Amino acid sequence: MDTLDTLHTRRLANWRQTPETRIAGPDDAIPLIERLGLVTLYPVSPELPNLFSAFVGDPDTPTDSNWDSPSGEVYTWRWTLGRRDVGFYTAIVRKRPTWVRWDLLPAALRLFGELRTPDELYDTGVISQPAYRVAQALEAAGGPLSTGELRWQAGFPTGKEQRAAYLKAVEELDTRLLLAKVFSPGDEDMRHALVSARYPQHIATAEKLTRDAALDAFLATYLPGAAYTLPVPLARHLKLPEAELRAGLDRLIAASRARPTTIAGQKGVCYVWNGS
Repeated sequence: MDTLDTLHTRRLANWRQTPETRIAGPDDAIPLIERLGLVTLYPVSPELPNLFSAFVGDPDTPTDSNWDSPSGEVYTWRWTLGRRDVGFYTAIVRKRPTWVRWDLLPAALRLFGELRTPDELYDTGVISQPAYRVAQALEAAGGPLSTGELRWQAGFPTGKEQRAAYLKAVEELDTRLLLAKVFSPGDEDMRHALVSARYPQHIATAEKLTRDAALDAFLATYLPGAAYTLPVPLARHLKLPEAELRAGLDRLIAASRARPTTIAGQKGVCYVWNGS
């Protein structure tokens, strides 16, 4: 029987969350994102890697709100990495900032996003009228808009209540992977664009994928770095049906790329990557 301690030690080394393997800065974050495929900015889930814990070399170090701290430094990496176009920056894991490797984006769009148009989503009641206004403003603009421009053109004038309504509308679109964040080289504003307009090739690829194929692509990238997975929390944090996630992991077992195991204190079968 595998012990959780042994597997977890392997995971932390793979994720560079130990003092010996920690990353020194954003330059080291780039190959980490490229290798792991899906990485959050800060600790959001123990089942998924994050840049902050890799920077401090410890998964248990808490974040804080100080600018002159590791938390504050990692916060600035959004622009450092975003301007270098290292990946797709969005909100996936528990609605928190997440980097997605470019070639994994179609699978992420298929699994975690919405491939229907904002018109379809609004007509069927999936998104609200304020969220639809934001999407319409971006469609009319034909390109990225700054926060101020988008608020104005979407009909959210200044004021605390209007700002809150705007942020809620943007979150509706963000969590469905309908919005792309665009980082300007000239300022600290993070602009928005419609994913369908900015990355049509990724949308086209996502539309050709089945959910099984998308999940297989994600797991083939995720599990080697994670070393093992606990399906219950992973499914919950990614908002994937547990049965669907387990079916994908069972396909890895059938292909001799993973093996089942039991881990004390964990519900049901867990899965271990068969590689080194």
